[in-house]
Amino acid sequence: MFKNLFNLSLKRTGAEIFGFYLFYSIAGSIVAGFICGILIYLIYPQAVVSNDIQKLALSFGTVASILYGVGLSLAIINAKKIFNSFKAVLFTIISVILLYYFGALIGMIPVAFLTSFDENSV
Repeated sequence: MFKNLFNLSLKRTGAEIFGFYLFYSIAGSIVAGFICGILIYLIYPQAVVSNDIQKLALSFGTVASILYGVGLSLAIINAKKIFNSFKAVLFTIISVILLYYFGALIGMIPVAFLTSFDENSV
């Protein structure tokens, strides 16, 4: 289930897709949270009220999750060499929409399904 998590060119089965989804959505959320917190602290040091920080965190978090999801999708597409695959592009577009509205919890599902594609398949 959690084998070869960093080998993005590997074709995964159902349980492996779920393990990939769990690892990358949780790890991405934690890293993005720390990075967004540091950026908010550095860029907006005057934001000391909880409401201001929450508004900034929502906007920074949305951008961070979209960048993370698209970056991971492109890394998978590059590793599998499926640049001409319509399905891969469609999954990436769907993930952007889901990441914008629902965050990493739902938005990483299409990214995880990209790992089930064969290498060099069109």
